[in-house]
Amino acid sequence: MEDRRLHQVDFQQRRSNEHYVSNMHIKIDDIHFRNNYLDKCVEPNDNGTYQVPQYPRPVEFHVPRISHVTASQGLQDILKYGGFIGGWRSSFLRWGLVIGPEEILNAEQRYLETLFPDRSPEEKERQEPFLRKFTTSPEFGDASRYGNFRFTFSLADVLQMYSTQFCREQRPVLRVYETVIFRQLVRYIVLIHSPDVHDYDAYPELGDNDEGVCTYRDGEIIWHAQAISGTHRFRLIENREERQVHVDEVDDEFYVWDHVTLAFHMPRGKILRFPRENLKGVLSTCPNGDTDLNKLIGKQAADKILSEIL
Repeated sequence: MEDRRLHQVDFQQRRSNEHYVSNMHIKIDDIHFRNNYLDKCVEPNDNGTYQVPQYPRPVEFHVPRISHVTASQGLQDILKYGGFIGGWRSSFLRWGLVIGPEEILNAEQRYLETLFPDRSPEEKERQEPFLRKFTTSPEFGDASRYGNFRFTFSLADVLQMYSTQFCREQRPVLRVYETVIFRQLVRYIVLIHSPDVHDYDAYPELGDNDEGVCTYRDGEIIWHAQAISGTHRFRLIENREERQVHVDEVDDEFYVWDHVTLAFHMPRGKILRFPRENLKGVLSTCPNGDTDLNKLIGKQAADKILSEIL
């Protein structure tokens, strides 16, 4: 067995609640081996592994849509200037993955085909849906901690607009940027920049590697999600003889969950522009998340503002 201690990585502390390592997307199992930041969530057993109920992992989501969430002031600025600018702390414009019922259903089918290849039509028919019971982390919910206004685009459209405006019609470069660890969250950041920008040449390109945490292919982020539950309330049982999976309820177990963030490099003072009608067409509201990381007003107030805009 490979000794993962040979690959030990030192995580740096950026803020009191945040540790990170650059140039790498480190899988959750390896993070347990390399540091003790996650010990607050789950106590390891005698052999150093972490006891959480068995759940589907990894689950491969093919994600064609991304969203940018903002608060009231950000909404006003986006509509006023006709697009998006980088954050005030950095030159990055951040987008999250949008994973809806269709993406979850397709991921469930991929998981089953990998687990039980060549199932018969009868076996497929007998299988009850199960993945929705596990997709309970904030990544799969509508609420947001960053604001009550969400702009949702296809990833392909955003990349095309970025290419036209900042890359001289060349393909943007996607790179493995960081792994960031919070108390109950592992965030994987993908950096996207113009090929004319060379500040990030030391970071590995994302490539098309199915062994990694995520990759990009044909207008989609392919995310191999490792921890999809906010709190583990179910366990997955595999019946190899019948080629089925079943779900049992268990007592609540707290663990980490992971997600992917796309960080577009923005030249200072520049705007990623979209036609105003396009911006209005992809705008929706969302409820408050569990923690306020921006000035939140709640979905009801946001709906009222949206009705006045539209």
